[in-house]
Amino acid sequence: MASWDDLVLWVRVRYEVMAQSADSLTFRLPTGEDRDQLVYVRHRGAVDGHDWMQIESPIAKLDQIDARRLLELAEDAVVGGAAAVDGVAVFRHAAPLEDMSFAEFEGPFRLVTETADRLEQQLTGADHF
Repeated sequence: MASWDDLVLWVRVRYEVMAQSADSLTFRLPTGEDRDQLVYVRHRGAVDGHDWMQIESPIAKLDQIDARRLLELAEDAVVGGAAAVDGVAVFRHAAPLEDMSFAEFEGPFRLVTETADRLEQQLTGADHF
């Protein structure tokens, strides 16, 4: 059973944290082929009696992509989904922290960032995020 503090410690040991507040972390994950991806992790607190985290990775500015195409490309994702935040298309997933262990943190981070990176490459051909 993990807590937000456990998650923060786990990330700080493995990755260079670019920004941190009481309820969020920002860092980069390598995705392969000399690419990396920006990751935002937020502590969403108690929702329906469970303590949640939210993982988000940017894809592209909304005004620079075809949003319908983004949704079509995102349909094959195993977890998460596409969303818009402050004019940026992101790929997002949430999970209850208490259902996770240290060994289970890496999987959701990889799924979200690799999906966002793939979508960014397919939609823009670039690596801006």
